[in-house]
Amino acid sequence: MKRYLSFVLLLSLLSGCSVFKPQPRNIFMEEMTTSPSYKISERIIPLSEPLLGLPYVDGGLGEGSNGQFDRDPLSRFDLFDCTTFVETVLAGAMSYSPSEFERNLIKLRYQHGNVDFITRNHFTSADWIPNNQWALRDITQDIALDHTAFAETLIDKPAWYQAMQQDRLQGVPDSIDKTAQLKALHEAGKSLPKIYVRTPYVPLTALNQPEVLDRIPSGSVISMVRPNYDVSQWIGTHLNITHQAFAIRKQGKLFLRHASLRYKKVVDEGFVEYFSQYDETSTLKGFNVQQPIERALVAGH
Repeated sequence: MKRYLSFVLLLSLLSGCSVFKPQPRNIFMEEMTTSPSYKISERIIPLSEPLLGLPYVDGGLGEGSNGQFDRDPLSRFDLFDCTTFVETVLAGAMSYSPSEFERNLIKLRYQHGNVDFITRNHFTSADWIPNNQWALRDITQDIALDHTAFAETLIDKPAWYQAMQQDRLQGVPDSIDKTAQLKALHEAGKSLPKIYVRTPYVPLTALNQPEVLDRIPSGSVISMVRPNYDVSQWIGTHLNITHQAFAIRKQGKLFLRHASLRYKKVVDEGFVEYFSQYDETSTLKGFNVQQPIERALVAGH
């Protein structure tokens, strides 16, 4: 990283510019390919560091220029929502080359790595978590122990598709009949199943016990749980999970690093401080914990 920054400084001097700010993608890729750590969890912090301050924008990724319903790019580093931030950093932590990063990002975002709007892991509790147990392990019950609670709901995928409007067709050119495209999207959703999910979570009431916090590993994925959260009047279905972040430790303190809707950018927030905003009347009741599965990482692979 130091060699890279020295190179950046040299470029700025040679170009006559007083300030040369390297692009987040370049810093990210440099860190990814040169990081001395071979542990995925240890790579989360340095890889996500250059992304702090970047703007929050919901739904910034799609299936690329060949997508049928969403032509936003497959990857980007200029903006994030909570899940695309987690996916991007996790894919980088699992990779040592740009091509490997793209492959891992696709595997995290899509069922069986099949790039299609229909196979995207849209629902965290019904798709993203269960389809990514090749890369993550649910350790929620190891954290909460006897305090473990479960959120249950029915994810109504057909109703979610029927609730979509034309603004869901991202990046689709005006030359394409969007009315017909939306009808095709609605039709595609009709054959999808309704999925019952049961999500383990650490109740917020358990956070008054320091040993619970001590058991949360740095680099783990934290998903905020709202049991049977009824947003059906807006999106056609209930939800169990509404936000994602990383748990990271800095100087012995636990933080959440996430693309924040509240702050409209990627930020660090104290873990306890974040959850203290929610009292017993809130629909947010706790969080699920997924730990990256460590595997052999080979530099230059």
